[in-house]
Amino acid sequence: MTSLNHSDIRLYQRISAIEFSILRIGEYPIPSIIDIVNSIRLAKGNVFAEWKNSDTTKLFEDHGYKNKKESSGYFF
Repeated sequence: MTSLNHSDIRLYQRISAIEFSILRIGEYPIPSIIDIVNSIRLAKGNVFAEWKNSDTTKLFEDHGYKNKKESSGYFF
């Protein structure tokens, strides 16, 4: 078994907290999930290399879609 560094342990704790929240309230904490995905996606070096090289990572690429504030239906 390999030892985990501090950032791995922190990530594990954050994912566990999300899982517990889902089980407790039955809803997905979307902002927390986005934060975890961004942490993995933007990790420096060869960290999470398997995930970064998977087809899943393509789902999180910036495709350049932007809302224009002057467009109808823009609420913010």
